[in-house]
Amino acid sequence: MAPGAFDAAGRVVGAHLVAFRMPVALGMLVLGVAVLLVPRARRSRVGVVSAGVLLAGAAAHVGVLGARGWDGDVTAAREDGDVVVLAFNTLGVVTSADLAPLVLEHGADVVVLPETVPATARATAALLEDAGRPVWVFGRSTGGGAPVASTALLVATDLGRYQVTSELPTVLAGFRADPVAGDATSARGARAAAVGRSPLLVAAHPTAPFSLAAMDDWRRETSLVAQTCDGTSGVVVAGDLNATLDHPGLRDLGSCVDAAESAGAAALGTWPAGMPSWLSTPIDHVLVDPEVWEVVGFDVLPAVGGSDHRPVVAHLRPR
Repeated sequence: MAPGAFDAAGRVVGAHLVAFRMPVALGMLVLGVAVLLVPRARRSRVGVVSAGVLLAGAAAHVGVLGARGWDGDVTAAREDGDVVVLAFNTLGVVTSADLAPLVLEHGADVVVLPETVPATARATAALLEDAGRPVWVFGRSTGGGAPVASTALLVATDLGRYQVTSELPTVLAGFRADPVAGDATSARGARAAAVGRSPLLVAAHPTAPFSLAAMDDWRRETSLVAQTCDGTSGVVVAGDLNATLDHPGLRDLGSCVDAAESAGAAALGTWPAGMPSWLSTPIDHVLVDPEVWEVVGFDVLPAVGGSDHRPVVAHLRPR
């Protein structure tokens, strides 16, 4: 199906329907078969045409998902200079006791945590320190510091020192962190800095299209995230972007690519976590500059700690 036609994917109802391609496809399939099972409809031209349109629509949705792929995999062996990025909207309920093991299990160097308050980020960092995996901790909160308006970023210290350089002008908290020039706390960080491959990091969480009043902010903010990625050398943008690749803000990523799409796993959904990933919507992303980073793998992980999102992990390799 063509969500760009008449800007349907950027408007109420259309935006929500295209986000759930597989449920919509299953619904169209059931309706199409139901029409054909009614003798009167089956004998009429209108009935046959209607069934054909429904079945063709179902096939089109499945075809798009098939092209994007369900082949999540991050099992490739790590090489020197590789960076593993984990993004997870914790809903403010996932604790450090769940987060630290998740980071360690996947060897994440960069962890973007929308809807995570500073106290949880610091507690997670403390557990990682105890496990021999020290990280820098950054965060930003808007709207009184409620979990929904708080975003945390953890960066492994062996990537070198980082600093927050700017804030994203979004309703919810988002920001950019850059490596400090000439500063590295390890041989790995020094090598990365020497070749200019320490990633510029953007932790993003644009507002969701939860109401008619929110649609303008949603369109503006998702477009802003894509523009922030576009043309920024070496950038890695991660977080709950509240949009799929069919929505206006992410349809054109410019010079950036979606890691899931590059890895053939962009049909795997992340929200809601209570649905199988092949049924849910892929709104959590890692966007990268493909001139600097090769996407070696991407996967959507099982639900963790009561969040309504699934974590995603991307394995990146410097070119």
